Amino acid sequence: MRPRWKRAVLVLCTVLGMSLALSPAQAGADPATASPSPKASSTGDTTIVDVRAQLDDLQQQQEDLVVQKAQAQDKLTASKNQLTTTQTQIAAQKQQLSVLKTQLGQIALQQFQDRGLNTTAMILASSTSDDLLNYMTAMQQVSDTTNTLFTTYQVQQATLQDLENTEQATINAISEEQSSIDTLNKQTSDKIAQTSLLLNSMIAIAAAVNNSLAGVDAVGAGVTDPTLKVPDPSPALKSPLISYKITSPFGMRIHPITGAYTFHDGLDMAASCGTTIVAPGNGFVMDYYWAGAYGNRLVIDNGIINGHHVVTSFNHLSGGIAQPGTSVVQGQAVALVGTTGESTGCHLHYMVWSDGQIEDPATYLG
Repeated sequence: MRPRWKRAVLVLCTVLGMSLALSPAQAGADPATASPSPKASSTGDTTIVDVRAQLDDLQQQQEDLVVQKAQAQDKLTASKNQLTTTQTQIAAQKQQLSVLKTQLGQIALQQFQDRGLNTTAMILASSTSDDLLNYMTAMQQVSDTTNTLFTTYQVQQATLQDLENTEQATINAISEEQSSIDTLNKQTSDKIAQTSLLLNSMIAIAAAVNNSLAGVDAVGAGVTDPTLKVPDPSPALKSPLISYKITSPFGMRIHPITGAYTFHDGLDMAASCGTTIVAPGNGFVMDYYWAGAYGNRLVIDNGIINGHHVVTSFNHLSGGIAQPGTSVVQGQAVALVGTTGESTGCHLHYMVWSDGQIEDPATYLG
């Protein structure tokens, strides 16, 4: 890290200790939804290291929830497959019972029709003992067939009942597993919201520190490295990708992984993994780190643009090019598109803050 960056971090630590004690509204967060941790909001000596530790903890919790959701989803899929198999077996069992029921009905009808014949008369009419034996054998066979069919019918009926019990138990399991997934989705959304609030607070504080440094020569700012010069802010931001396709805009959406209806805090720009990401404007690389669901993240302070302090971040990266503590100019390569963190494919999750508030990046594509 260069000397100027060390100076900026020291100032950040000092300001952070005072600023994190402010109310959520004063810190630029929504007072109705903000839920900063007690440590960050109640102590006057909290440092940026403490806040980063809280961020790391939240991101670890998000990763744990991702694992739990994957396990719950596997159980749900297995239960649904079991339900399909059971319902197929039930249909086949009902078909077998229908055939048995038809056979029993036919035998019962035949016996009813045969009641018009006098059994005694049949015996007396038998001219030989063989005729009588044949008659009695036939009657016994009819009786045996009826008993066998009826026993089979009872067994098949019991099997059907077992399958229907299994079906209901599986349906109940699916309901419980879906409820578990919904709960995990809600917990994930809450963790992401807490992470965003904490990150927004850090960026708002960074804005207060860096405003006074924007456009100032390194030597003039007291930095001993004469080769480092903070670039003047750009007149406007431009797109961080030359070629891309927007796959998910800023705002509310159905999360592609959790399935929950949540706020999407950036702009998803699809591009091949390894595609070069360029700085959308002149600025100073604040950090490059692992950000849990966001994967690898690079953050650039772009200084004052049209009267507002702008910060940009680039997420799900496969790698970084520009190093923290260095200045960059508009169009300079800073990172590579990836699919790290919670991601369904290669893309850039582009985020923009203006005066510490999250904004729609689509309005900053130039």
